[in-house]
Amino acid sequence: MMRTHTCGELNSSHIGQKAVLCGWADSKRNHGGVLFINLRDLYGITQITVNPENPFFQTAEKIKNEFVIKAEGIVAKRPQGNENKNNPTGEVEIIPSALEIISQSSELPFDLGEHAQAGEEIRLKYRYLDIRRKNISQNLVLRGKVANIIRSYLCERQFNEIETPILTKSTPEGARDYLVPCRTNPGTFYALPQSPQVFKQILMVAGMDRYFQLARNFRDEDLRSDRQPEHTQIDMEMSFAGEKDVAEAVEGMMEKIFSFLGEKIERPFLELEYKDAMSLYGSDKPDLRYDIKFENVTSIFKNSSFKVFSDVISSNGEIRAIKAKASAQIYSRGETDKLTDILKKNGAKGLAFFKIKEGKPEGGAGKFISGEEFSALSSLLNLQEGDTVFLIADFPENLNKYAGILRNSIIEKIKPPVLKKRAFLWVRHFPLLEKDCESGNWTFTHNPFTAPLKEHLNMLDTDPGEVLSYQYDLVLNGVELGSGSVRNHDIKIQEKIFSLMGYSKEEMYFRFPMILNALKYGAPPHAGIGIGFDRLMGIICSTDSIRDVIAFPKTTSGACLMTESPSPVSEKQLKELGISVIKK
Repeated sequence: MMRTHTCGELNSSHIGQKAVLCGWADSKRNHGGVLFINLRDLYGITQITVNPENPFFQTAEKIKNEFVIKAEGIVAKRPQGNENKNNPTGEVEIIPSALEIISQSSELPFDLGEHAQAGEEIRLKYRYLDIRRKNISQNLVLRGKVANIIRSYLCERQFNEIETPILTKSTPEGARDYLVPCRTNPGTFYALPQSPQVFKQILMVAGMDRYFQLARNFRDEDLRSDRQPEHTQIDMEMSFAGEKDVAEAVEGMMEKIFSFLGEKIERPFLELEYKDAMSLYGSDKPDLRYDIKFENVTSIFKNSSFKVFSDVISSNGEIRAIKAKASAQIYSRGETDKLTDILKKNGAKGLAFFKIKEGKPEGGAGKFISGEEFSALSSLLNLQEGDTVFLIADFPENLNKYAGILRNSIIEKIKPPVLKKRAFLWVRHFPLLEKDCESGNWTFTHNPFTAPLKEHLNMLDTDPGEVLSYQYDLVLNGVELGSGSVRNHDIKIQEKIFSLMGYSKEEMYFRFPMILNALKYGAPPHAGIGIGFDRLMGIICSTDSIRDVIAFPKTTSGACLMTESPSPVSEKQLKELGISVIKK
């Protein structure tokens, strides 16, 4: 071994011992002719002190930031007053008896300091330098540790880690596939998997009982801070299981992960029906760290003299109200106008509001609120002096969208107290199908393999749009962390759903041959979930972007700046594949 210790290992118990350290020169200081070199590796920083009379002083003078060096010497106690209490190695230093420059560094394209403000593009271009920064390297170390906890937890519970193919068949699963041309069969293509969905269900048919993997998924879709063209999913499936069995396994896994992080989370997780999540919070992934929700106040305004409200109610619409506590001073007329404009840009007709002043509704729509209506609102919303009440009116399907925008805007503006650090939530029983805008056919809301609720099976023939499913999402702090369902194990039901989506029998067996053929041979009831590992780590590491928890991420345009991909390939390669490129 080139080294005896790491740069984060030495302390006062090692004083007088010989040590050999290797790492990068993090910084160099000259104090009165004495050189102080902070030597850094993944584990920490140790100070190397070189006096002018040291035979390696000239070598030390040549060292610059990010030079790789090797220092050998005796561990000494730092002089009194020179200790660094914020550093685990801050009580000691190395007095080198040997000092070697292993390799030199060119001038850095950006400062690697903890508080350096380098742009993301240059950081990603030189990602090997960016990873040297403590926050990124520690994120990656923690990611590996959490992955080990997940594997250990699931293996202890008899889940079998099984790899599924990367080169597979293109199937419609909600996003565009990345296609891979096949040289040996010109004109044919593999697809990179959007998820291991079909394979993990087939593993249940194959009798593997419990499956998991940290699976790589690929989706050709528009990117944002919490999306990447390739991402990692904690993928799970269980035979002879339902939604409660999946919830128990997942909650135990989350408890194990956060216990490792020194946090205690509450179990069982809260649950909401999809329709209630949309009605109360305007979102299927509400952030329940904040106690702000909507109330349906339609009945309060059934005799309203306010034409906006009465017209909506007469058209079978709804009115919902939300309270922004102690916000009267925050919401000036200019601020409420901004909020109204945001909602209008998203399709809303407008926004009504009033403030509580001296126990009465004031401003905005306050003059249209009768004493009886205000009394009922005050009781329902527990109104206090200085509160602001916002009211939106429309058809329920529109209100859900506007309500979510309004709630998020209020939270961002008034910054209400956080009820808990980790707000886990199960949202259950999503609609099975929805109308496709382009084709007019029914299409799946999550994936085509989700089972309808047993009590809704008969409605597949009469009213498919009202059928609810055994679909569930796991939400953490307003982020959709995972999505799963109880699957169809009955081939007749699966074929029925595909037929509602407009597939003939021939088409469905062309698109989904593996799963449909497998379901013919005795499929057990099964259920599972896929949890976004990158998103989970992003929350754990408190990052704004999942790119900070991925070793080599892509930009929002899907480019890898370090490898300069995607990139053109040679005409020879294209010819071998039987492909010609048409320039747009």
